[in-house]
Amino acid sequence: MRYRFHAALLSACLAAAAQPAGRVSDLVSDVRHDLQRQRGDSRMAKSLHKIRLLERLDDRTIETLESEGAGPETVAQLRLIRDESARLRPPAQPAIPEPPAPSPAEQARIWNAAHENSLSYTDSLPDFICSEVVRRYTDPNDKGAWRLHDTLVLKLTYFDKAEEYKLMTVNNHSTTLSYQQMGGAITEGEFGSMLAAVFALKSRTNREWDHWTTLRGRPAHVYKFSINAKNSDYQITSGTSARDEESLTTGQHGYVYVDAETQRVVRMTASADGIPPDFPVQKVDLMLDYGFVAVGAKHYLLPLHAETVMSAPPLQNRNETDFLAYKKFSADANITYEGAGK
Repeated sequence: MRYRFHAALLSACLAAAAQPAGRVSDLVSDVRHDLQRQRGDSRMAKSLHKIRLLERLDDRTIETLESEGAGPETVAQLRLIRDESARLRPPAQPAIPEPPAPSPAEQARIWNAAHENSLSYTDSLPDFICSEVVRRYTDPNDKGAWRLHDTLVLKLTYFDKAEEYKLMTVNNHSTTLSYQQMGGAITEGEFGSMLAAVFALKSRTNREWDHWTTLRGRPAHVYKFSINAKNSDYQITSGTSARDEESLTTGQHGYVYVDAETQRVVRMTASADGIPPDFPVQKVDLMLDYGFVAVGAKHYLLPLHAETVMSAPPLQNRNETDFLAYKKFSADANITYEGAGK
């Protein structure tokens, strides 16, 4: 999978000013209470911005709250709290009880089934087109103050197992520029490249079952994985033009979420490992969600949403990408590109 960055970027830090520290169980209760009151996503996220914990917040707790209805802004803020609390002790009792882990044999069976399904993934896809909406946020001073920089709408064509991107609009205005000419942060290869990188034999992926979670109301196995740089295809490119581009292949680590019923991968997260301190980009984190989408008369497992956070201190950038309006590819297939910047 290839990532191209024409500007330096990075993930946000939680503001230092905070409310008195608390327990993870209190945080969970507060979020659930706000969900019951149907408080807006932006208001919930803003209230979380003031919280500082005495205990470590983990991914499983965030995922469960997301499955219960926490919106994207709230989830993003919870992840910032998670990062800030990463070095704290875990809660004495889990804030959300977890079922027993499956047996080692069951863990291996589920992983092997996901492995087979993932290696045949691209062969199972039809030729299609869709609309890719990329909202790019910036935080130039690493203050956690994200602002929407621009909104790009692309026509993504998947034909003969290859992806082609055509930039259609920038902030709701038509453009003749290419995707690469826009500068900033660009990601490509969501359709199968990340799956292939993790499950390919050449990657020699290390993995272990980590925890149960609930994703979009469905139970899922979560596996932790890592890939050594010498076996990795994870590539980062930095530069403003072909003359000053610098490329780097790194290792990666992250999590693979496997739906318990279908044994299909429904979410992946990955972070770059071992970036040299003198490389312009110092951090790359990616989250990619899959779901079943109708294309023609059939349903296929396809990307729904992706988030990428990148850093070249002190500048930061975050891309939020939605894949919409999937249609079967044909000569007369068409997509309307309006209203994406709202």
